[in-house]
Amino acid sequence: MKEKRSISTTENHRRAIGTTLILLDELLSEFEQIARGRETRSVLYREKNSLTPEQRERLLSEITRMREVMLEIAETIGIEAKVEDLGRKVWGSSSAFWEVLVQTESKYLKGYGKVAQGLANYLDPQIEALVESLIGISEISRRDSHRGAG
Repeated sequence: MKEKRSISTTENHRRAIGTTLILLDELLSEFEQIARGRETRSVLYREKNSLTPEQRERLLSEITRMREVMLEIAETIGIEAKVEDLGRKVWGSSSAFWEVLVQTESKYLKGYGKVAQGLANYLDPQIEALVESLIGISEISRRDSHRGAG
């Protein structure tokens, strides 16, 4: 059995190391999903998982090894796991992205050149509907994330 060590470090160092390791763990979580066969298929976004079974197995093995090292570092210098509230994540992402959608209305597209006849009459109401729905998603997730916090 391996002896557990403890190394005292400054809060700033612990925070810097912790932030990097948390970001790495998030990335590894995505890689793990891919290694387990994830392939998202949506309307305009599709993933193709071209990894072979051998590559998937090797990826999962390497991810496990990396997480063992990360856990040892976390325990040794006292890094706490980050807990992400997914309701708040949905709220934050949807709250921010509706502004990106607005930028695709015809008045903003003029910056890319003359807008084709009829595009504004077609596109603007569609974009407006998408923006309203995204704002609705933001409102739904905000209420849901605060309901359980109480």
